[in-house]
Amino acid sequence: MLEGKIIVREATDKDIAKIVDIFKQSFTGSYRYWSIRDLRYTYNIVAEINGQIVGAAELYCRYLEGLGDIGVIYFLAVKPSFRRKGVGKELVKVAENIFFIWKCDYAAASTTSDNKASINLFKKMGYKVLDRKSAEKMGLIYTLYAFEDDVFS
Repeated sequence: MLEGKIIVREATDKDIAKIVDIFKQSFTGSYRYWSIRDLRYTYNIVAEINGQIVGAAELYCRYLEGLGDIGVIYFLAVKPSFRRKGVGKELVKVAENIFFIWKCDYAAASTTSDNKASINLFKKMGYKVLDRKSAEKMGLIYTLYAFEDDVFS
């Protein structure tokens, strides 16, 4: 059982080191590199429980011809000891609210086919899962910078 309420808020410069730590625990290879490198180019939110940062997400909005403005959940990570406790869900809900404020037409994310937890999270939240071929036809690969991913929602 989770002790304390999950609070999601805009990240500040003081949060960056903690976000980097969570990303280092969550990603490897190029995902780790890009998640950390692009923090300065994205809108960042964090999830806190009892004042401790336990999750983070990087967001941006990009126009895609034929679809409109796409709100992108670029990276989302939760500290290992807080996974499967609703933190990711709260981050996605707040991201969707931000996309609404930004007047995005759609919300999207991508991952690899072996990331079952992420796929299940987005499915449970009503996202449609697309394969890489469908995402390519729609132009989502470049919009999401998802050059290594093969599952899109």
